[in-house]
Amino acid sequence: MFGRLVVDVLFVFSIDGTDNHQRELQELKAAAQTIVDSIGLARESGSSLVDRLQRAPQKFAEYLAETSRNCVAQDLGLVKSYWPSAKIAILGDGMCSKCNHDQFDKYVKEAKPVADQIVKVIEQ
Repeated sequence: MFGRLVVDVLFVFSIDGTDNHQRELQELKAAAQTIVDSIGLARESGSSLVDRLQRAPQKFAEYLAETSRNCVAQDLGLVKSYWPSAKIAILGDGMCSKCNHDQFDKYVKEAKPVADQIVKVIEQ
């Protein structure tokens, strides 16, 4: 997505300065700026919009990783609030070796409605 936008911006730069192309360039700049602003790259001064847009996929991946980390920590905190003696460190190794993938899928499906409830609480 981001790569295509950069290509489109560069393509418009290479075309003569007709009104239609200038308008399209302004629309592409506005779209690129929206993406850059939404992931916090706008605060980085001294670099061009194209440079910041090219870094957008990495920043977005970092955002997703941090969000995932926060969600998992929230859920593990909920587990500890009910079972303070639970040894959650072993969860970092993945699913139990005695659990097969079909069983694990069943547990995940069972957990999804509870996950929805937790997300609703967090959103409030």
